[in-house]
Amino acid sequence: MKLKAEAGTYALMAVGLAVLVACAGGVVPTTEAAGPGLHMIAPASAQTPTARPVGFFAPNAAPNAVATIPPAPKEGEARNSLDWEIFRKTRALEGSERWALAKSDDSYKPADLLKNFSCSVGATLTPENSPTLASILNRTSLDAGIAAEAAKQLYRRTRPFMHNPGEICIERSTGLQNSFDYPSGHGSLGWMSGLIVAQLAPDHASAALARGRAYGESRVVCGVHNMSAIEAARTNAAGVFAALQGVPEFRAEMEKAKAELAAARASSPAPDAAACAKEAELIKPLVVN
Repeated sequence: MKLKAEAGTYALMAVGLAVLVACAGGVVPTTEAAGPGLHMIAPASAQTPTARPVGFFAPNAAPNAVATIPPAPKEGEARNSLDWEIFRKTRALEGSERWALAKSDDSYKPADLLKNFSCSVGATLTPENSPTLASILNRTSLDAGIAAEAAKQLYRRTRPFMHNPGEICIERSTGLQNSFDYPSGHGSLGWMSGLIVAQLAPDHASAALARGRAYGESRVVCGVHNMSAIEAARTNAAGVFAALQGVPEFRAEMEKAKAELAAARASSPAPDAAACAKEAELIKPLVVN
C-alpha cells in the first residue's frame, strides 16, 4: 500500500450548517429552523431574535442536490466498497502533516477560512481586511447546506468510521455520529469557497480551487466522510454557485469583495513563503494506492 498527499467575532457571521456543527463535535443553541435538520447558528454574542445569518437565496429558491448528485452508494455496491477501502487505507496518514492539516480544516470559522486561502492569493486575509468576503463565505455556506440537506435526509448515509476500524482526526461525538455523510457539508463549503475566491482573483484561480478541493479531501483524511460524499459535495456547490450568479445581491457583494481583496493584496503582508510552499505540497490531490 502506498499513500501520498499529491494532494470581536462578527455578530451576524456564523456558518449555518447543522452538519458542520456536528462535525465539530458539539451542539450550539439554534435561533430558528432553516430547513429539515438544518439550523442557523449564531455565536453567543449574536443569539437574539433579530441576529440571524441568512443566505442569498429567497426561501425555497436554492437548488436541490437530489436533482444534481448521484444516489448515495449502498452497502454491497462497488462504489461503497471503494469508499470504505479508501477510508481504511487513509488511516495510515494518522500523525502525518496531512493529518494535521485535516484536523485544522475541521474549523469553518470565517477567520480560519480566510487564512486557508491566504497562500492562494498571496496576501494575508483576515476578517478585518476582507469583511465582505468573510460574509459571503458565511452566507453561501448556508445556501449550499440547504441545497444539500434534502439529499442528506433522503439517503441518510452513515459515516465510514461507523462501519470500519480506524481512528479519525476529531472527537467521535454523538452529534457527529447522528449526522449524515452524503453529500458532505464541509466539502460543499470548501469547493464553494474555492470557486468564490477564484472568481475574485482569477489570476490565482488554480491555487484557490486547489485549496478548496483539499479542504473537502481533508474530510476523507480525517475519516469523517467517504470520498463519494466529497465528490457529490463539489457537484452540489458548483450548482449553487452557478445559480448564485443570477442573484443581484450576490453579484453586488462580490463586487465589493473584489475591491477589498485587491486592496488587501496590495497592502497586506504576504504569507510566510516557506509555510505556503509546504501547504502547496500537502494540498496536492489525494492519491490512495
